[in-house]
Amino acid sequence: MKKTILLAMTAISTFASLPAQAATVFAGSWTVDQGPSWSGSPPNGPLAYTGQEAAALLFGGLASDYVISTVDNLVANINNMAWYSVIGYNGNQGDGGSLLAQDYSSKYLGQFYGPTTGYPLATPTAAASAYVSDNARGATFTNYAFRIDAAPGVPEPATWVMMLAGIGAVGAAMRRRSAQPRVTVSFG
Repeated sequence: MKKTILLAMTAISTFASLPAQAATVFAGSWTVDQGPSWSGSPPNGPLAYTGQEAAALLFGGLASDYVISTVDNLVANINNMAWYSVIGYNGNQGDGGSLLAQDYSSKYLGQFYGPTTGYPLATPTAAASAYVSDNARGATFTNYAFRIDAAPGVPEPATWVMMLAGIGAVGAAMRRRSAQPRVTVSFG
């Protein structure tokens, strides 16, 4: 009996201590050109954002809370890429937008999409932003944001099943033990 209880308690504590799986859920989408105008905020231009930074700006939280896709709003199709405008460059796709990693960062003076005058022409590594009104215009350049929601301390359904099975096994063992007939032996 003690072994059964110990085994059940070990199983429960083991499964209860496992981390819950993170859930990835669609948070929303935006087109690159919904951001501020590239010519705004002279002389350095508006702030530049990676795909993940733009998602955090638009939907709340931290950049690390998000993964970005350029495919659609289905979790199964996440490609960890984002559409960007690159100042003075027609894009690596030849249509105004550049398809780059979701965390790609190239910022003028470390933070801006600029400068608004004297910027380099046809330079793919110039300042880039996933949220600025410039070269990448229209629905073609839609970024889809997915939030990674971790649920620390909340067991997964499979963990609950295992815990309940362990508790059931303990209960069954205790019932069996109490249902056994008691034999008393007396000597003389």
